[in-house]
Amino acid sequence: MTTLDIAISVFVNSFAHRWWTLDVFVHFLEWSPLLKGSVVLAVFFYAWFPSEQATTESDLTNRRQVLSYTLLICLPGLIAARLLSLALPFRFRPLANAHLQLHQPFASDQTGLGTWSSFPSEQAVLFFVLAAGMYIVDRKIGLFLYLYTIFCISLPMIFLGIHYPSDIFGGALLGVGLAYSVKWSALRRFMIRPVLRLQEASPGLFYSCFFFLAYQAADTYKPLRGGIRLAVDLLHAWMGLQK
Repeated sequence: MTTLDIAISVFVNSFAHRWWTLDVFVHFLEWSPLLKGSVVLAVFFYAWFPSEQATTESDLTNRRQVLSYTLLICLPGLIAARLLSLALPFRFRPLANAHLQLHQPFASDQTGLGTWSSFPSEQAVLFFVLAAGMYIVDRKIGLFLYLYTIFCISLPMIFLGIHYPSDIFGGALLGVGLAYSVKWSALRRFMIRPVLRLQEASPGLFYSCFFFLAYQAADTYKPLRGGIRLAVDLLHAWMGLQK
């Protein structure tokens, strides 16, 4: 942590526990998929289907390849962020740092976050990947999502004491870097080739899978994480019975 890191955290959090309405709104903004992932993915599909007058066939193909790559790279990005957090020294959440004396916002619930290191922010990785990918295909849309991710997704995490600014900045750098890896033609072909084949062979199945991935991203992969956690628990239980 730097002095700037602490100063920003303390300043933003100083507005917490003053007005119940503000705290509840920020808490809802942070934890609700409706105002977080759903907005971002709605913009994503808006970028996927541009007006016919605004783009040529080749531009449309390139746009959709970049957007497909962006959606596909989200999950590896989250895995990379989690591995990075495990490899680096553990970092307590700002609200858990007694030296900062942060305010506990009304209606704040951080159950289960105490066992996770705060650096880097996985949500910053996810949403900055999506914002950067859309910036590549459309600067106006991308700029809107950058601002939305900063003020409506990242800032509430500082307000609630979930992340330090450097947690978010580190996640943002990783997310933007992953999105711009689409410029690496070899990796892009490797990621996109199966997608293109599926789209040509079965458009219905392609959009079914596409919707599933988009839904997972909108809900920050909580359903998938829950399924994996359940599978691991069942495997442990089965191994215990075998003994």
